[in-house]
Amino acid sequence: MRIVIVLSCLIVIGLSFLAIQVPIIDIAKVEEAINDVKSISQVNIADEETLKKTVNLIVKELESDQRTRLKYLVSAYLVIWLVFMLYLLRLGRQQQALDQRLTQLEQETSDSQTDP
Repeated sequence: MRIVIVLSCLIVIGLSFLAIQVPIIDIAKVEEAINDVKSISQVNIADEETLKKTVNLIVKELESDQRTRLKYLVSAYLVIWLVFMLYLLRLGRQQQALDQRLTQLEQETSDSQTDP
């Protein structure tokens, strides 16, 4: 039982580490998207450099917000996992106590049956 809990702990920690890794949008892709929009758009963009800086700033802010949201999500999953594992440990201990009590009662009944 404890081996399963330790193994699942390692898996959850590994998955949470992978989940926090937010894919970073490449600047080349951002520039390509800007050029695509400019070619499709009928609006004439006067200051292209300001547009690129603004878009890059917005992309960085979105990536930062995404990291924050993922950290909260992973934290919630870790708390739920921890509570569930503690519950399983408690159930395991109660099961052991019940098994011991059952063994004790079986011994008492077998002793009382052989005593006449």
